[in-house]
Amino acid sequence: MKGRPEYDAVVVGGGPAGSTAACLLGESGHSVALLERRAYPRNKVCGGCLSQKTVRFLDRAFSLPVAALRREGLLDFAGTGYALYIGSRRILAEDLDEPVYFTGRERYDAFLAKMAARAGAEVHTGAEAAEIDHARRTVTTSDGDRYSARVIIGADGVHSRVRRTLPQSVVDRKRWHNNLGWTLELVIPRREAEALVNQDGPIRLDNGLATPHLALGACRWGYGWVFPNREAIIVGIGGLLSVNRNGLRRELEAFLKSVGLSAFADRKPAGYLLPLGNCIPSPAHGETVLVGDAGGFTGPLLGEGIFYAHRTAELAAHAADRHLTAGAPLAATYTALLRRRLIPELRAETALRNFVYRCLDARMHAPLAAFMRATNTLVIDAVQGTRSFRGFFRDDDLHSGVW
Repeated sequence: MKGRPEYDAVVVGGGPAGSTAACLLGESGHSVALLERRAYPRNKVCGGCLSQKTVRFLDRAFSLPVAALRREGLLDFAGTGYALYIGSRRILAEDLDEPVYFTGRERYDAFLAKMAARAGAEVHTGAEAAEIDHARRTVTTSDGDRYSARVIIGADGVHSRVRRTLPQSVVDRKRWHNNLGWTLELVIPRREAEALVNQDGPIRLDNGLATPHLALGACRWGYGWVFPNREAIIVGIGGLLSVNRNGLRRELEAFLKSVGLSAFADRKPAGYLLPLGNCIPSPAHGETVLVGDAGGFTGPLLGEGIFYAHRTAELAAHAADRHLTAGAPLAATYTALLRRRLIPELRAETALRNFVYRCLDARMHAPLAAFMRATNTLVIDAVQGTRSFRGFFRDDDLHSGVW
């Protein structure tokens, strides 16, 4: 077993959450080891949607405005409109005041890891966390390397080993499992999609395959999507695992047929779990904190994960900095930031999700359609980050910095 020098922080997981935490702590002068079990660029099943609140975060935290993101090749597509369906019935087709962007996670994640390295973090790929000793604040990899630190940040995704080694008092495991989502997704090369798409289904994709389409109720307590990218079309379906355990593959085939892409129904989709409303209210124990999917931080309505990965990592990095420099209690500081800055929004979004899908379960399609038409701009503003999900009041400082 090879021992490493003690670091201020060891970050387990090199996705957007881990790289953000490592970068911010490195910029603050702390010694950081970032452990990622795979080499970059690595595949990541994800729609790759960057909402405006994500874009604003990148500009604010990393001085990466849209022009810089384009120069770095991180923006594959800009969606300037959208189409929303309940089942196969179109209820909205609108232009967006501000676009949503789509990125390829292979490039996006690799770029963020390089930023962390430039900020002074040591990035170790091929470093899979095998054992975590929270009392001694050590992480041992499958290769036998041992990293010790004053702070451990678990950013290792929905299957987080860091989370699974925390005491049971930290995680309500029943709530965690009840709110897990299951997603199936196909990445179809754009040329193939353009050649084989047909108009036989009730959902008509636009000729340029340039508009994001969302279909509520494509499965129970979930939705289907068609997201455009420069080189591919990403088609998926996802919802709560507890009510879609056995039939999601059939639902994906039905959704492909409904959008005119039945030619691809025989292809094997990629599947993955994601948290959908099961964020851990106090994702911390001693000198260990959880960020991103590891702590259940994903938008419960649409499953948006990239923003919440960045935001929780920012809050955790701030709490870690206060702990390392001023002795502030790490767990209490991080939990207080989450409860003030993030969890009320997620709870309000969960309430909206529950309302929408209970209406769908009750087959109250007409009232739900009327509600969605009446509130569509408010909901979009909340998703984009300029309004709160709590009462839909406008708040331009909702996701402001804490440093």
